[in-house]
Amino acid sequence: MHHSYTVPLRRSLVLLTCLWVLKPTRILSQELSAMVDDRVESPPADAPILSFEEERRGGLEVRAIVSAAYSTNTFLSRNNPVPDSVFRIGPTVSYVQGDMKEGEGGFVQFAYQPTGVIFGKSRTNDRIDQVAALNAGWRGKTSQITYTGAARRLGDAIADTGIESNRLELENELRAAWTVREKIAVELAAGISLTNYDSSELVSSGRIYGEVAVRYAYSPKTQLGLAYRAGEIRIEGFDNQTTQQVAGSIDWQPREKITVKIEGGAELRKFDRETKINPVVKAQIEWRPRQETRLFLNAYQRNEVSALNQGQVFNLRGVAAGFSQRLGSKWTFLLETGYEKSEYFEVKSTGVSSRNDEIWFVSPRLTYRFTDLCDLSLFHRTSDNTSTDPNFGYDEVITGLELNYQF
Repeated sequence: MHHSYTVPLRRSLVLLTCLWVLKPTRILSQELSAMVDDRVESPPADAPILSFEEERRGGLEVRAIVSAAYSTNTFLSRNNPVPDSVFRIGPTVSYVQGDMKEGEGGFVQFAYQPTGVIFGKSRTNDRIDQVAALNAGWRGKTSQITYTGAARRLGDAIADTGIESNRLELENELRAAWTVREKIAVELAAGISLTNYDSSELVSSGRIYGEVAVRYAYSPKTQLGLAYRAGEIRIEGFDNQTTQQVAGSIDWQPREKITVKIEGGAELRKFDRETKINPVVKAQIEWRPRQETRLFLNAYQRNEVSALNQGQVFNLRGVAAGFSQRLGSKWTFLLETGYEKSEYFEVKSTGVSSRNDEIWFVSPRLTYRFTDLCDLSLFHRTSDNTSTDPNFGYDEVITGLELNYQF
């Protein structure tokens, strides 16, 4: 395998990372990357997660997360499952200044989370995961410019590879918006991303794109959008792929307690002498019938580059639903379930043959809040991945405790 892709993309990343690093923000249209935390294969307590959607007090904040869990299949293996205990401990340091949603002026949100991952038996697999996220920009009366970025150093096992996959993930986006008329805004964006695997047996890939979008405020509760995105996908050791995507969006609040966000369109992808057109979808629906109750439904469809099936791409479709219920003043119960299907298709394959994977999961979680700054959760997750390839797929059951404390 040669590395003609890696060097030029890294040079581009060095230049852009000096200005940028991503946590995805709400935009009109996007082909979501692996960094977006919507895949049903990722258990809620199995990877460090940062979110800027939470209410924060502002200024500097420090949190500590400690979890202990038992997994029946720690490395997601079909033929050789390894049961083990997994301990995670690490701080989250965040800083917030300004308001990115209202008012004028500058704003910045930053968070960094190193997490020590310690195994009870498989001590040679101990590691430190790291996540850094930044959201910064400036907003005036009729214009706004925003940079969003993230860097992740992870080593967990993923369904695509079926093994622990040490990797560096980087994403960056710079977006500018202008209100050209009372209800119409125009957006321009550019971004670059990279997933780089340590192992020479896995395929690194990256993307560069540009986007133009129009947003229309139909009413105070309904916002419509249309976006066009063009980009290039670079795959280590293989020819580049070009993409064009057109997608519309609606951000709708039909009632005070119901919100609907849907983005949908089509992607045209060219590789070698072939062209494929695939739908691209991201949908989020939330209903809060009471202050203590929340119901939600998420769905997505997109294409991603395979890290193991060299030269292949897989079409990813998934749906997840659940509800949370406060039980008195201290307890909260959360139940999530989901289904995902991955269909691999050959672009230029020298690896294993194409396959189809189907993943489902059920995950309840019970949380007790001691104070506003401290809570303890008992979580469980049962998941199953059925693959048409006899070397892939897995069954896994996870049960554990997680303690969160904010200083």
